Amino acid sequence: MREWLWQHRMAVIPLVIVLMALVTLLAYRASGNTWSFGLFSTLFNLIWWGGLYYLYAREARKRKTALEKRGIFVYLRYPGSRPGALQDMWAGGTAACQPHQIRFQEVMSGSEVSLGRPTTLDVVSVPGPPERVSGGKAGHLPPGLMVLTLTLPHGTVEIAAEPLALEKLKQQVFHGGPVA
Repeated sequence: MREWLWQHRMAVIPLVIVLMALVTLLAYRASGNTWSFGLFSTLFNLIWWGGLYYLYAREARKRKTALEKRGIFVYLRYPGSRPGALQDMWAGGTAACQPHQIRFQEVMSGSEVSLGRPTTLDVVSVPGPPERVSGGKAGHLPPGLMVLTLTLPHGTVEIAAEPLALEKLKQQVFHGGPVA
């Protein structure tokens, strides 16, 4: 259901807004207020929350653009680690790619602040195609991402990103470098 909502968000969000406005208007009327007061309050709340959403979305776009200047934005985890360990959780960050190598720099959630030193991953191979994020792998990932498992000299690592970002990553790692 979550995946379907994410894929159809451009149709679902306006529908939810209209339904919430209708419920709010009816709640004002049911509490004994006049229609004009209910309509005014509903419109005021729609404008208020719409403005806040606009500011949030603009900031998120600016953050994503700034991070993509550093590399491809991905989430990374080591699937073979102990359950509950920090390496078993998804870490968001940027991946700068070279042939058979990924330099991953973790960033603080919701900001552009780098955490610690970058990690260099020597990639040997990709055992299979990207898979949809589902079940226990989903963790706290946003919907719509795909997971790619990479084989390293000493284990495996999973990288989750948008499908186009994963293709760009594979192209840069296995076909000789950066692609415009």
